Amino acid sequence: MNYSVDHIDDLIGKYLAGEAATEEILFVEAWAKENERNQKHLQQCKLIFDKSFQAKGLQEFDTDAAWIKMKSRLQNGERTISFPPQKSSTPLVWRIAASIIVILGIGFFAYEMISGSRNKSMEVVAQKETKSDTLPDGSGVFLNKKTELTYTYDKKEKSHVVKLTGEAYFNIQHEDDKKFIIDAAGVFIRDIGTSFNVKAYPDDNTVEVVVEEGKIMFYTDTDSGIYLSAKGKGIYNKTTKTFTIEQPEENVLAYKTKFFSFSNTDLRTAVDALNNVYDKKIVLGENLSNCRLTVSFNQEDIDEIAAVMAETLGLTLMNSATEIRLEGPGCEQ
Repeated sequence: MNYSVDHIDDLIGKYLAGEAATEEILFVEAWAKENERNQKHLQQCKLIFDKSFQAKGLQEFDTDAAWIKMKSRLQNGERTISFPPQKSSTPLVWRIAASIIVILGIGFFAYEMISGSRNKSMEVVAQKETKSDTLPDGSGVFLNKKTELTYTYDKKEKSHVVKLTGEAYFNIQHEDDKKFIIDAAGVFIRDIGTSFNVKAYPDDNTVEVVVEEGKIMFYTDTDSGIYLSAKGKGIYNKTTKTFTIEQPEENVLAYKTKFFSFSNTDLRTAVDALNNVYDKKIVLGENLSNCRLTVSFNQEDIDEIAAVMAETLGLTLMNSATEIRLEGPGCEQ
């Protein structure tokens, strides 16, 4: 037998009341597995149905006996009302369940239509710690410290817009018919199916974008800007209002991954990169800035990292609650 989703609420009523045939049970369960929305609707129906029958029980009425009694009384009076007794072929419990499901279904789909027509919005803030989150469209975002973003979706314009202050990594859930744009104080990054990092702190003179995968457009209202592909880095200078393309640094995503790679890197640059990520800071003694380091770190804590650096370069280490001080004779130029 073929069943129609147009009558799904009737079938759900029978299903929950235990009155459904085997084919009907299989149809309802298959319908629920089609998508998350159907599954949620069935779960809500079951919740309402269960709550409705938590009372001690439904009173049962003998409708035929009541009719006979009423008919006898009426015939003994001035008027006679005659019509045959009606007995529903549908069990009472299922009729009640179906009524509940129909009412619930109307409310559920009305809510879906109303909420679907609204513009969606979201705010994410990371102050003292980094933070990972998922935007309403399914895109992933990872915020560096001291970062704020607000997300809005305009259904009419089919446009996702994120206003960013700080630094964040985006893994976009790309849709060809919808725009996804990052607005960093009037400098825009438009997704073309990408994962990328944006650094746009208000006190910095530049906005920087590093593309990990895919492509992006990097532009302003008055400048068409540049296109960037995977492994590309774009810089917008706020003073000169110009765009440039450079090679990205190795550790640009270290705040997210906690992976650092240093290849013949001067110690000052290495320590600055570490201090940008960890709360506990490394302080260099005099004459150590030009020492060079080749090493990688992956998810180690800052105490372990400092210990390896000290051992590698023959430095002494003084550790306190808030900082790690490295001292030594210095390195040859």
